Amino acid sequence: MTFFDRSWLRDIDAIHREMERLLDHYAGSKPPAVQFAKRVFEPAVDVYETDDAVVIVAELAGVDCERVDVALQRQILSIRGERAAPGSGTKRSYSQMEINSGPFERIIRLPLAVDSEGATACYSDGMLEITLPKSKTPPSSRTFVRIFPKENE
Repeated sequence: MTFFDRSWLRDIDAIHREMERLLDHYAGSKPPAVQFAKRVFEPAVDVYETDDAVVIVAELAGVDCERVDVALQRQILSIRGERAAPGSGTKRSYSQMEINSGPFERIIRLPLAVDSEGATACYSDGMLEITLPKSKTPPSSRTFVRIFPKENE
């Protein structure tokens, strides 16, 4: 298992967010085909291993878990869904807009083979935690993982 000093990853992520913000600011200068293309955002994820599983934690604040699909095919995990815009339907003029809404998708190449039959997913407080037991061979067919709201402990 490899351990990383996360501080430099945060710096790179901050630079990435700032570049996105700057590019969005100048979106009016993009060609019409790009300007009106359907935008899909990628939620932040953590992927880590335990002794017997690969765990993926996705940050999905404000997302109804009924609107999220988790699928596994071979060593590729996909998380897709949609986040409704906050306060939809009311007219407003933003001075700052940083919260992504609309469709999202995150494709993750898993570090090793997992058992799709033993996969579990729990959603609580805006965090989706997917646990995939380790396996010797990857699943050959596409498997959907059912998401359960986490019960209060």
